[in-house]
Amino acid sequence: MNHAVTVESRSESVTVPARLRICLASMAPFVGGAEVAAERLAIGLGEAGHEVLVLLGSRGEVLERMEREGLRCRYSPMLLTDKWHWLKYERARKRLRRLIRDFAPEVVHSNDLPTHQIVSHAARGLGIPRICHHRFPFGSTAIDWMNKYGAERHLFVSKALMDEMAADSVQLDESPRTVVHDGLPLPPVPNAEGQRRARLLLGLPEDRTIAVFTGQVIERKGVADLIRAWTLLDDSVSPGAALVIVGDDLKDGGRYRVEMESLARSLGCSARFVGFQDNVSDWLTASDFAVVPSHVEPLGNATLEAMAHRRPVIGANVGGIPEMVVHEETGLLVPPHASDRLAEALSRLLRDPSLRARLGRQGRVRCEEQFSLQAHTRKVLDEYRHVLVHSGKGASA
Repeated sequence: MNHAVTVESRSESVTVPARLRICLASMAPFVGGAEVAAERLAIGLGEAGHEVLVLLGSRGEVLERMEREGLRCRYSPMLLTDKWHWLKYERARKRLRRLIRDFAPEVVHSNDLPTHQIVSHAARGLGIPRICHHRFPFGSTAIDWMNKYGAERHLFVSKALMDEMAADSVQLDESPRTVVHDGLPLPPVPNAEGQRRARLLLGLPEDRTIAVFTGQVIERKGVADLIRAWTLLDDSVSPGAALVIVGDDLKDGGRYRVEMESLARSLGCSARFVGFQDNVSDWLTASDFAVVPSHVEPLGNATLEAMAHRRPVIGANVGGIPEMVVHEETGLLVPPHASDRLAEALSRLLRDPSLRARLGRQGRVRCEEQFSLQAHTRKVLDEYRHVLVHSGKGASA
């Protein structure tokens, strides 16, 4: 039986179904942070008792991952509007529209702004509230073009991203919007024995203090700054330290990772590059702390994942990172592009195990309270109910 929830609006009580049907859509060209966030949300919504259909614009690893998780998925091509290929776009839009209409969801949720354009167009006129999730900044022209069919609600992964994009787009600034930080399933807290076993499994030294970078190895992630900072460590700490870089350049077949490996060799940095790994949790368990030296970072799964593993984070003071990392409480914040300041922070954590332990404990607590998958799912569901009430799609009580 699908019970209902009564929500108080300003003018009346509105009844919203307790069990919602949600259409979650993503272009999903490769496994990145946005795709991982969508997968986690779909799982969280399902665990909360709701029915989710995931529409994916690409066949490949994202689809395979989600199906392995038991998620209900459908492939449907997703294109951006293009006057030179309008017929191909129209066919894709009509196919999406049929899938949405047949599923008859209460809410259509686009996982990012590029996905939103065709999904919003396809759902227009069906009487279904449309939500657009913003995960990366775009300029004003691109924002207005991709949002040209509108949405009933806009969600942003951080306040920093919302403020930046709203300042660039009058249309977006005048739209209903709010911040919903991402969340993640919390792993068991690693202990010393678990760390030892992880290092043995991964072939990492047991007698070193290990710093780890996890994420795409692309220019805006600040990997070059990290390599340069590592070479600035003095001889009193560098012999007992190790740097591991987990990730790859997914868009360009590893080109930038190869450049970073060459940079490390030329500077005498002994960083170990291990490429893309699907067991990031093991690498975090094996590490002592994480480094997120990004130049641009709307939020950042790498930061949340490290905090969830009780690992302190050295993060660049940009974008959404300061909304997760509290300086001197759950980690250390440094200016972006500043290898000297990054080296100072690295040296502090490498020298001080008690500081690492304190920051890591407090980071895990903050993650439990604010960034768990359950907390994230509850916040998203609150937004669904809000948009249903204010769009008049709930029944008056």
